[in-house]
Amino acid sequence: MCLPSQVRVVIVGGGIAGCSIAYHLAKFGWRDVVLVERGQLTSGTTWHAAGLVMQLRTTPTMTDLCRYGVELLPKLEVETGHHTGFKQSGSLPIARAPERLTEIKRLVSLGRYFDIEAHILSPAEVKQHYQLLDATRIVGGAFIPGDGQTNPVDTTQALAAGARKYGVRIFEHVAVIGFIKRGGRIHSVLTDQGKIRCEIVVNCAGIWAPEIGRLVDVNIPLFAAEHMYVTTEAHHDVPSNLPVLRDTDGYVYVKEDAGKLLVGSFEPESKPLPLNQLPVKFEFGELPEDWDHFELPMSKAMEMVPLLNRLGVRHFMNGPESFTPDNRFILGPAPEVANFYVAAGFNSQGILSGPGIGKAMAEWIVEGQATMDLAEVDIARFHPFQSNKRYLKARTRESVGLLYAMHWPYRQMETARPVRRTPLHDRVAARGACFGEVAGWERTNWYAPQGVKPKYEYSYSRQNWHDYVGAEHRAVRERVGIFDQSSFAKYLLQGPDAEKVMQRLCANDVSVQIGKIVYTQFLNERGGIEADVTVTRHAEDSYFIVTIAASQIRDFEWIKRHIVESDRVALTDVTSSYAVLGVMGPKSRDLLGKLTSDNLSNESFPFGTGKEIDISFAKVRAHRVTFVGELGWELYIPTEFAMGVYDAIVEAGDTFKVAHAGYHAMDSLRLEKAYRHWGHDIGSSDTPLEAGLSFAVAFDKRSDFLGRDALLRQREAGIDRRLCTFVLPNCDLSLFHNEPILSNDRVVGRITSGGYGHTLEAPIGLGYVAVDPRSKLSEILETSFEIEIAGERVPAKPHLRPPYDPENHTIRV
Repeated sequence: MCLPSQVRVVIVGGGIAGCSIAYHLAKFGWRDVVLVERGQLTSGTTWHAAGLVMQLRTTPTMTDLCRYGVELLPKLEVETGHHTGFKQSGSLPIARAPERLTEIKRLVSLGRYFDIEAHILSPAEVKQHYQLLDATRIVGGAFIPGDGQTNPVDTTQALAAGARKYGVRIFEHVAVIGFIKRGGRIHSVLTDQGKIRCEIVVNCAGIWAPEIGRLVDVNIPLFAAEHMYVTTEAHHDVPSNLPVLRDTDGYVYVKEDAGKLLVGSFEPESKPLPLNQLPVKFEFGELPEDWDHFELPMSKAMEMVPLLNRLGVRHFMNGPESFTPDNRFILGPAPEVANFYVAAGFNSQGILSGPGIGKAMAEWIVEGQATMDLAEVDIARFHPFQSNKRYLKARTRESVGLLYAMHWPYRQMETARPVRRTPLHDRVAARGACFGEVAGWERTNWYAPQGVKPKYEYSYSRQNWHDYVGAEHRAVRERVGIFDQSSFAKYLLQGPDAEKVMQRLCANDVSVQIGKIVYTQFLNERGGIEADVTVTRHAEDSYFIVTIAASQIRDFEWIKRHIVESDRVALTDVTSSYAVLGVMGPKSRDLLGKLTSDNLSNESFPFGTGKEIDISFAKVRAHRVTFVGELGWELYIPTEFAMGVYDAIVEAGDTFKVAHAGYHAMDSLRLEKAYRHWGHDIGSSDTPLEAGLSFAVAFDKRSDFLGRDALLRQREAGIDRRLCTFVLPNCDLSLFHNEPILSNDRVVGRITSGGYGHTLEAPIGLGYVAVDPRSKLSEILETSFEIEIAGERVPAKPHLRPPYDPENHTIRV
């Protein structure tokens, strides 16, 4: 069979991701598809995977992707006639320590939201499921009966067979050597056996995906690491229906493999593997054994499963796997090239997520947009610096082990830091700043008082910074606090057609007077929220756009993608040009008034406006907005003036007992005001009507906007879910996110973000609940709700308006 000269889609890579995408594209009716593999199918990393099939992951998106495999694999065997090796023997996550058991309980609670059967077990009950276990070493565990294992090679071949059945053509021993681009899009794929013209390319090349990306200047930050497991001799005491044991405290998993035991590990510190250390052809190759490296996890496995002490090792497998800087997949259309998709960087979870990835990617390609919220795995989240080899190698040492490390709330990466520092970094560090990292930025999360080390002590209870953040919170509510918000992403859109472009993108009306600030969302065609931004009109032909640090690349590319050739505009990322200081609290006007001759009165400088003013010896852009629910300004300061302005504010602030405050305090403050956070409370699968943001949608503006028709249809039909605020009075447990919301013993939603409200003196969270489109929203307030926190149900009071200052008096004085 010869390569075709032209097709609709070319998929590069014949592992489970490539074959799954090919299969699902064909199932959706896209059959003019070619898959090319430079070796043989499964010959990259798929063939040596352990084949675990798990449904529950640490986030809803990952759970959604992974649970689909349990649904598909039994059907796939029937459909294709190919055995997959799928066996639902269940899985047993176990805990050696109480905090790990809390983590497992929280995972089981999340399973309730997804209707995934899971049961918390005592040590004795775990032993009943796993007779080989030394139950004296554990405090408990869980049993998830729908989990199990599959044969990676057989599963991938079954997907390939299904793809072929529906018309996909698969070519082995065909290497991609380049691309032809025209008009910023891929025109043709160049292979060592000819050229293929196409409409779409999907890069599924696994650990070699960055090399394929570099051929067309696409940034794909992943790095290989050695991944090891051993297979023992067979033994008659190993039952064939043994569940997969996951001893994450011991860094190991143990599964039955044809009467043998397979022991694999995600060790605390991994062995990164530069690709130049591999042979050019490494199809079914193995790396050398490394017992020094594997000794720690193997000894832990022997503690938990004593039979391992009596079994010889039949095979030591060491093969390369790809890992990403944040331990999340890389999916979606590349920002640099619109018709170049990527599905790679699976962090040793490719088999359990492969079916779901194939379906999600196929839907993304067919529909032209993701059909579920995939922001956390979207390739557009990455920055160019994250392809730096030194950065990737350092981060990979940590990221492998994070799969089995405690998934602590607020856990911070420790490696490959610092990368980006704000101009005020050293100033706030001297004040006791404890830094977290977002998009490479070192950002102050909380401040340690004098004599206290600014370091996290992680827990599922209130962490060591709880009281310090409470003091920051109260200072902002009662006096004035300053925040270093320099990591905000900032863009300028300029040109004669700037208003036209912004009106097309924004759900709110941005045809406003110069100096007016508009809070708005960018929507997709389904009405889902792709970005949550403020837009300030600087001039008739100029807008200043501010968004969160994590979305700097993603939101910039969203705007750029929706600028058509005839639009007379220029879009510029000016993030590094401005430091940002938030000066917030009832005394903020008095404080800033000591440093400027400009009129800051409510009449002269009302809420929702921006002006250029003098502060000390500098000119800054002052925006009267807030994310904390108090009177205040965000000061956009040219970078070279930042330290001088900061010093002047701090010096003048002594009179008002000004406090430094970090992002944890901001989170507590914004939760009390029910301010939504993109990526948690709102995303591409949530509409403004569901999120309670109808006030930010200008249905009657003269310009049409993306997503308007979908919102009109939804408004006519009524919504079936609504974001609410929940307060848990007299509760000592901690809310974080993903806790199920129950009413009348039925799961009706989940918490999207949670924390502690220091003014309310109670845990507080935002979450969507199911509603009857025909009912009045006010009925929510009369409904009894409970939040399940690690298996314990707690009464929760619902609110449709902010619990703190619902009339917005404080921000408009």
